[in-house]
Amino acid sequence: MPAQPTITQQDNKTTEALRQAVSQVATPDASFSEEINHLAARARELAKAMQAHGDACPLGDTEDAQDLDCRINHFVWAERAKHFLVLYRNVQLQLQTAALMVADGAAPAGLVAGLHDRSHATLATALNEWETEVAATRQRLERNEQQRRKALAAWKLQHNPWPAYRTQLTELADQAGELAEEFSVLRHQVDVFAEIRGLLHESIAASVAAITEAENKAYTILEFIGKNGTESPAQVAALLDDYVSDAKPPEQIHDYTNRLNAHIGRITEQIRVTVGADHGLMQYKDVNMQRAAEQWISAEVLPQLYELWETSQQVTGGLDVAINNVRNRSLLVASELKTGDSKIGYEPEDLGLPFHGFLERIKNSRPTYDDIKARLEGIIDADLKLTSVYRPVPGFLPLPLQTGLNEFTRRQGRWLAPLKEWLGNSFRGFERWRGDAAREDRMSISEKVVRAIEQRQVAGGNDAYTSIVLTKGYIGESFLVGRDQEAAQVRRLVDNWRQGYRGAVMLTGRRLSGRSLFGEMISNRIFPNNVIRLVPNGVISVEGRRMHTTGKLEDALAFVQKHTIQTRPMIWIDDLELWWDNDTSLAQNVAALSAHIDNYSARIFYLVSTTNAVYSHLNRFRDLDRVFQSEVNLDDFSTEDMQRAIRIRHGATHKKLVDEDGEPLSELAFNRLVKKLHRGSHGNVGDTLHRWAFMMEYCDEDSVTPSTARRYRLPAFVNTDNGLLLTTIFLERRTSDYHLRKLFGPAYDRRYRSVLQRMLRVGLITRSNDGWISIRENVVTDVGRALENNGYLDTNLTDK
Repeated sequence: MPAQPTITQQDNKTTEALRQAVSQVATPDASFSEEINHLAARARELAKAMQAHGDACPLGDTEDAQDLDCRINHFVWAERAKHFLVLYRNVQLQLQTAALMVADGAAPAGLVAGLHDRSHATLATALNEWETEVAATRQRLERNEQQRRKALAAWKLQHNPWPAYRTQLTELADQAGELAEEFSVLRHQVDVFAEIRGLLHESIAASVAAITEAENKAYTILEFIGKNGTESPAQVAALLDDYVSDAKPPEQIHDYTNRLNAHIGRITEQIRVTVGADHGLMQYKDVNMQRAAEQWISAEVLPQLYELWETSQQVTGGLDVAINNVRNRSLLVASELKTGDSKIGYEPEDLGLPFHGFLERIKNSRPTYDDIKARLEGIIDADLKLTSVYRPVPGFLPLPLQTGLNEFTRRQGRWLAPLKEWLGNSFRGFERWRGDAAREDRMSISEKVVRAIEQRQVAGGNDAYTSIVLTKGYIGESFLVGRDQEAAQVRRLVDNWRQGYRGAVMLTGRRLSGRSLFGEMISNRIFPNNVIRLVPNGVISVEGRRMHTTGKLEDALAFVQKHTIQTRPMIWIDDLELWWDNDTSLAQNVAALSAHIDNYSARIFYLVSTTNAVYSHLNRFRDLDRVFQSEVNLDDFSTEDMQRAIRIRHGATHKKLVDEDGEPLSELAFNRLVKKLHRGSHGNVGDTLHRWAFMMEYCDEDSVTPSTARRYRLPAFVNTDNGLLLTTIFLERRTSDYHLRKLFGPAYDRRYRSVLQRMLRVGLITRSNDGWISIRENVVTDVGRALENNGYLDTNLTDK
């Protein structure tokens, strides 16, 4: 058998392998894929060389506690070896991420070449510092016998760390190989996304070509009319006949969307992407790229693409109308001129009027069209990229390039302090491309929460406008829009009740979905002057008798039942979740309401409203599906109705809506803006109105303009600390410290009080003058969705 190499011999071999690996990290001559495979192979070779170096010293019963070289090898050198391999792996991750960004068009090619050179310099410096420190440690211990004995004695009391380091080296080598395989898959997906972007640009170009062709035809016809219209209107008619007969069927947008769906089908579905490294651990993101791309394109691209095509089709349709009008007019004039009729009053220039009007309409719509086109092309090129997957939040958005290159220096402290400056320089090029996104990622969750809340405030000087747009309560039906189907359903239920059937309807919906306004509308339309509105801690009047209600619903219902024996009223209970106090729970009130409905629903019609979350929560324990005749959900509010609602409320302010140049906002721009807000609020009517009001800026006494500033969302803030507390406040709508302490018990003072204080300080929760605690209204729907997404709320209502 060949002799086992000595530690000195093995040290020389390892040093040579390390220097070769470092020297090979330079600007690549091969393709990106070959370069990444090359780095992965070097990482495996380094791991084997390091393991051979550590194995050169005996382990276990045979190890010599007085062998200074071997003790340094296992207790000092091995740790530095692991951290160096971590750095090498992180360099590979950095370079492959940069290569993907270059291939995806998200970074200049020169940046990768520079990154290779700086990576080489970093590894060389790290290797030199590593060797210097190990050599200095050996020399210090060899020269000072007292320190040597002390170090050897300390190491003798410790478990030898080499077996653990050896396993970690194997894992690092495996990770490098997995990174290379991952790169191969992602590099192919980059091409798929490039094809999708190309197809979308092709569809935009087709829309532009249709408008340009129609415009050119109009100019050609006008030129022909100018030359021949005076003497021969029949020739004009013949020319237009040729245009009609030669016209090709126009392209349709579905021709592109069908191809688009086929391309989306080629995107990888479930994939694990390495997005960074922290403390030596790889950070992964499991994503369904196909579904995410499909959702993003459907939400961000297709609506604007449809608007472009709708405009182009209107243009081509307008040209057809103009051609037919002029053709018919030309034939009529030619016929009358042929018969010698001199009373027709024919003016040749009149033939061109439809085309002049057509061209004028194109000119007026062109700025809006170009604006949509530029915005659409911008988001396609900037956002629809595979490298958006590296952003630590869902969606395809601009992202900074972040990896774990600083891992080596974090562990070594002052050892590689000069390299910190290099880290800043190596990312400077990416920061110029992704500066805003990088600053975004450096902000804390609390900062992002405060920023989103602050942005949802009334703009300076715009209080009067906002108060009208956000008018709450029932002020007649001047602001009422939509809800025709829901109103018809309730009317049918009332008709059935009047024929002797059970009369109990539950209105459900998310917060700000318009339940109160709809309930008031129903009560005033169907039960005028015969409605009893029950509110906790208020006053009700029945047949001239008054009662001060408490939080006990049973007493209020008994009072109504006692004094309405001769009438058939409607009881309207808005926000059922508010019925509780320190003496009576919501569950007790719901039980009393259920019993009252069972006993008196033949002569009293009950209309009750609550949120989806509360209804779902109560239904599990109180079987509300059997208590109420029907449940009417108000979450569905169409975009068209939303546009009408905002138009009506804006009109009530008597202010003009202008763009940033002071010009009246076009109908197309208005509809597009409402669609965006409606989509951002997930179809919630109240949330959309809030977003509209907070977005409007004061121009002067007569006009407002939509802000062009970026609108921020709440970050992913729900965690195990605040999730349960937020859910409790959300379900109860409003609560108090006393109630929370009673509900949570000792855990409130020990854990949840500080959580509540933090949320009060960032503004997510507010405390009113009378002490009630509630979620801030302008973010309550966002909080509700966040709790739903994290499994704290269940709003899946069963269809009746």
